[in-house]
Amino acid sequence: MEQWNIGNKLVVLLFVVALTYFTIDQPSRWLIFYFLVYVAVNLVIQIIRSRYIRQFLIWLTIAYLLVCSIYIGPSFILLLPFNIFELAADQGRRRRGYLLLLLLPLWVVHKSDGVTLLLQYGLIVLLSLFNYLLLGRLCTKVNKQEEQLDQLRHSQDQLRRKLHENEEFIRVSEYTYKLEERNRLSQEIHDGVGHSMTGSLIQMEAAKRVLHAEPASAEQLLQNAIGISKEAIEQIRHTLKNMKPTLQQLGIQRLKTLVEAFGSQSGLVTSVVHSGDLELITPLHWKIIHENVTEALTNTAKYAEATIVHVEIRVLGKMIKAVVHDNGRGKDKIVKGLGLIGMEERTAAVNGTIIADGAKGFSVTTLIPITGETPQD
Repeated sequence: MEQWNIGNKLVVLLFVVALTYFTIDQPSRWLIFYFLVYVAVNLVIQIIRSRYIRQFLIWLTIAYLLVCSIYIGPSFILLLPFNIFELAADQGRRRRGYLLLLLLPLWVVHKSDGVTLLLQYGLIVLLSLFNYLLLGRLCTKVNKQEEQLDQLRHSQDQLRRKLHENEEFIRVSEYTYKLEERNRLSQEIHDGVGHSMTGSLIQMEAAKRVLHAEPASAEQLLQNAIGISKEAIEQIRHTLKNMKPTLQQLGIQRLKTLVEAFGSQSGLVTSVVHSGDLELITPLHWKIIHENVTEALTNTAKYAEATIVHVEIRVLGKMIKAVVHDNGRGKDKIVKGLGLIGMEERTAAVNGTIIADGAKGFSVTTLIPITGETPQD
């Protein structure tokens, strides 16, 4: 905006210099000096940030131009409108009164009897007015944008603060959950396994004491201790089984974590859906699915120019189907690279197959036959 104002001033200044030079019969050697003084003061006005110093320099420039228009040449009066509008722009609501200063030079123009100069002055006043209105509109727009930017910064700070608070809450919740789980597990072991092992130990101590005197009683006590120990071992297995997540939960959860991490790193929108009995998917099948999905996602990020990636895991009768599909540019003729060949080799190890399709976007489908075995606990 300042460059725009300086450019308009420069155009008018060049016009006034040429007009003064050709209208004065014998141009003075000091004429260029007078113009350089005007240029220097206006440059200082653009540099100074203090409002009061700026207003003082503008008033000084106005007085200087009036003196030059009277004693040197009336064309100096043509430089006045820009400075008057600059002075009015700093006054806020009182700017209308300062615009009346535009009428003061009429005395100088009238005294010189220059009708052409009067018309030129009017045109420059209009040019200055348009420049003033344009700069005012631009300043208003810039101020609104700065306010919006400040609001966005404030909102961003609030979101960052809330995110930090949520992260702290999550950490505290996780720590509390771990403590509660450890306390529950400790109490369960103490109440179940601990009591059983204590009872078994008492039975064995009693059997030791009556082993020689009453062998039959000792045998009965040992048998009781063995039964109590078996119950304790069964309780341990039951407790560990309840704590351990099922195989299908581990497989699909790891896959979701993998896809979500890829989406956050690449900026793509990702989704994961599944259907069917996931318990039929063995650990080896999950390993192959994870590796194939990882390879397909890597290829999508490198070559597809996509924005959305969709992953499907479906158990269909005697077949496991894993599909990675994106909305990228696709490819009519698919050339098998190392990634696709590696996927085919991994899948062929379990009698499966890979289908690649580049018609609508790009999709890689992994088909694995179900062997009929069920995962073991």
